[in-house]
Amino acid sequence: MSALMTLFLQPLRLVKQSLSTVSSTGIASSLVKPECFSVTAIRTKVRCYFPRPNEVKRVRRHGWQTRISTPNGRRVIMRRLLKGRYVLTH
Repeated sequence: MSALMTLFLQPLRLVKQSLSTVSSTGIASSLVKPECFSVTAIRTKVRCYFPRPNEVKRVRRHGWQTRISTPNGRRVIMRRLLKGRYVLTH
């Protein structure tokens, strides 16, 4: 039984020794530098570029208000809804 245990524990010892030698040489510390993340700036503000001229035209022509105001537009919305579209109008 002890021979079986040594078979399982021996690879673990080798991995442990190799990790200790890598950390003692300083290779691991040069690869991972935690201070490098604090130096980089993270942008959190989202810019809104919505009222582009073509987008306004698209929303006016294919938007919810235009679709819902006419019988054919309501038919388009119903078709898209029955088809399972996530976005019904622009």
